[in-house]
Amino acid sequence: MGYFVKKLPHKKSAPHWKVQFVSYKNEDIKDSTASKPKLEWDVKKPRWYALGFHPHMTLEEARARAKQLNAQLHIKNQEKRVRIIAKEQDKTRRRYDAVLPQEFVAEFEDRFIRKRDSQTEQKLRKSTRAYITWRAAQRLIIAISVEPSEWFYHTHRIYDYFFNQKMSLRYLQGVLRMANLWGFFISRKLGHPFLPVSSPRGYERQRLIDANLEKTNTARPSKPISPMELTNVDGKLNQKNANWLFLSIWFGLRPKEIDSLQDKATWNLQLLHGERKVLWVFQTKVVSLPHEERWKPIPILFEEQQIALRIIESGHFQRPLGKTLRKHFGVGVTTYAGRKGFTDLMLSKGQSLENISVWMGHSTLQRTWRNYKNKQRFHLEGY
Repeated sequence: MGYFVKKLPHKKSAPHWKVQFVSYKNEDIKDSTASKPKLEWDVKKPRWYALGFHPHMTLEEARARAKQLNAQLHIKNQEKRVRIIAKEQDKTRRRYDAVLPQEFVAEFEDRFIRKRDSQTEQKLRKSTRAYITWRAAQRLIIAISVEPSEWFYHTHRIYDYFFNQKMSLRYLQGVLRMANLWGFFISRKLGHPFLPVSSPRGYERQRLIDANLEKTNTARPSKPISPMELTNVDGKLNQKNANWLFLSIWFGLRPKEIDSLQDKATWNLQLLHGERKVLWVFQTKVVSLPHEERWKPIPILFEEQQIALRIIESGHFQRPLGKTLRKHFGVGVTTYAGRKGFTDLMLSKGQSLENISVWMGHSTLQRTWRNYKNKQRFHLEGY
């Protein structure tokens, strides 16, 4: 939006230019069908003097004046936007202070919110998980704008907030726990009673799960890749990428664990009873255990695992890009695809779920069953 001076070379009388105003405002271009819509009109001569133009100006002088006007117009619009933003920020600050007084928030964070953890120390995250969850809880508290002592009477209003946000059940439970912690803290400060809001159950729980599943841009667990599917793209996939996926399928390793196998300090081989090879892999993700307890064993039981072992020794493997996986295996496949199918692959080979859980490095059997077992697939021994 602004003033422009257009040259008129074929005009006989002076001035050989005219002043135009061009607008890109939505209300002015709403009926336009152009690819880059705009509305322009000539500024009448009676308006020239008020704008600082006159017929005796040269073309260069008129354009210089138009440039000056546009700069002034830009500053004016910029100041208007700044005032609008400042007004919105002031409104937000008042809403924030009404339910989250800064002094109490500072004390709460000092007492309960961890400012650093292993991932922030390693520069893998800018903020701790606890702080991220606390920020989400603050948005919930501001949105409902109800005193914590009254939350119990507005439970469904809180559930409706989660429904509109389409949060995953696991995430919203963390946010709710953090909000309840704040509710208890501030209610105790103010001498008010407090009843925590319980985690959704029954119909509400299913409604929230369904809302999250309808969310198109949410991250989903990877679909599994089977050995047959990897064989089907043989020759189409870069060999290093294929080797990386082969390790994922037959050892069930996490993506970062496979990458770290390039460093010989993160894996070693052991002979069990002098005959069975066991691959020990250092779990980079498990940071809560002492260093010596972060090693997990994977026995070499099958011929394919012998091949995978030779791939590790050669170092000829590289993580594939996400778009490469989607191109060859379809949408929904990530670098966790091989690990995702490892449980059913080993069960089909007659291995027990307890051993598979150890090989995957899970702390509980439930974790393996809940997140890595295809519930629509069964395995029969002897058939």
